[in-house]
Amino acid sequence: MEKFGKKDYIGRNPDEPYRIAILYQVASYWPAVESFYEACAADRETDVKIFYVADVSVERAQVAGSDRLLREKGIPYTIYSEEGIQTFRPHAALCQPPYDVSYRNPEALSLHLLKMGIRIVYIPYGIEIADTEDARLNHFFPYVVRNCWRLYTFSETMREDYVRYCPNRHAVRALGIPKFDAFYNREIPTDEGIAERAAGRKLVLWKLHFPKLIYEGLERRQVTPCLSEYRKFAEEIEQYDRLFFAVMPHPMFFSQTIDRALAEEAERFFELLAGKNNVCFARDDDYRPVLYHADAIIIDRSALMVEAGLCGVPVLYMKNGEYEEPLTRAVKPLVDAYEQGTCAKDMERFADSFCRDRLRRSAERIAGVQRELLPFVDGRCGERILENIKQGISAHADDVVRIVFFGAGFACRHYIGRLGLLEDPLVHVLGVADNDCKKWGTVQMGIRVIPPETLKELDFDLLVIASEQYSMPIKRQLVYELFLEEEKILRLDVFAERYRTYRRERDEAQKKQTDFKKDKR
Repeated sequence: MEKFGKKDYIGRNPDEPYRIAILYQVASYWPAVESFYEACAADRETDVKIFYVADVSVERAQVAGSDRLLREKGIPYTIYSEEGIQTFRPHAALCQPPYDVSYRNPEALSLHLLKMGIRIVYIPYGIEIADTEDARLNHFFPYVVRNCWRLYTFSETMREDYVRYCPNRHAVRALGIPKFDAFYNREIPTDEGIAERAAGRKLVLWKLHFPKLIYEGLERRQVTPCLSEYRKFAEEIEQYDRLFFAVMPHPMFFSQTIDRALAEEAERFFELLAGKNNVCFARDDDYRPVLYHADAIIIDRSALMVEAGLCGVPVLYMKNGEYEEPLTRAVKPLVDAYEQGTCAKDMERFADSFCRDRLRRSAERIAGVQRELLPFVDGRCGERILENIKQGISAHADDVVRIVFFGAGFACRHYIGRLGLLEDPLVHVLGVADNDCKKWGTVQMGIRVIPPETLKELDFDLLVIASEQYSMPIKRQLVYELFLEEEKILRLDVFAERYRTYRRERDEAQKKQTDFKKDKR
């Protein structure tokens, strides 16, 4: 459902609960929403329901058997169906993975839910770490992110990157993320099985991302360390008999979608590790019992990179020796505080220094930076997000359509006047953008002319390109340089036709209502 230029969300009566659905698919992502779910379940005004999307699309490695975690934790859920979601009629639905078509079929796509009037909520399962073009596409452009009504991130610095790059920037709120809450509240017990195998030895978590390849232009680069270097360290790992290594491979190591040659190399690497006396594999759905109780951490680019900085232990960050992946401003100072490595020798030095208790200052340095970069590690992120969602659902939604024009020329002024936009109480023209800097700051028909960059700051419903011959270059500028929402951009002729139809139907509806009142009298 959609009004002219406005999304028509499901309304809430004051005497009914806030209905929130969680579309659950990936067990390892559960920490990203756990405290939010708990806040919903504890809130008397909220009715929360988990829908397990068992009918998956393309990506199966991370989804298969994910309902096991819910059963183990005793969390009630229902299998997702279109009929079930329509019956529940949630005011908001939280989608787990942001990659719609890879994980969900048509009846569960975020756009389909949006068309039902459901507000889409997304909480990133991992923290936005990399600052490459490839990473920005993953952070800011997946369908779920584009369709969001609310998206929550961990710091104001990270929100600024959304403002810079994300077309749906006005949906973003910096309130912290739930995965920090369990660590703050110290609610996660140790993994007893791994602790028993460690037998008193210091526990080192070795977290490996699957071999990650990106493209810079036409050049393909691997951003994770070379598996050959990891293999060299694995061959020598038993000499550190005072340490016990819990190896945590990314689930995508076992996906059919990664490079086949790398997958085969990884398989041989894991076979080597499996034969070592001071190594075990940590493959449980919930990674936190190992992460939060490790005595030291070796990690490469990972969703856990920032969480590692909360643990108060030495951290070795492993990167590719031939290509150092740029990191976002929001996380780089923290990762820079870690010990750095690119090869097996660096891993050996880290393990040796840790055995000799020479890394205390390293842990202290990390703690100091972490306190500055992560302002919301207070145990209340889930509660804050719920309150923000409730306030947003309860906020009065007006029917005024906020419009911006691009092109401060004769056609723009003529059509604004001809269509009577300035006299329409349900239309607000926020401004007219133009590439001609000489026009900036001038006022035409009572409307201020603004620089194109200013459009990022305006929360508009429609952007109308008021130039016929330059409409395509302007649209390219708006979408690919300013990262504005393509769905909100209209040609002038399309806008004029849609507005005239809307105005006619609105006038007819008002006339019928007036006639009905007269008849009643």
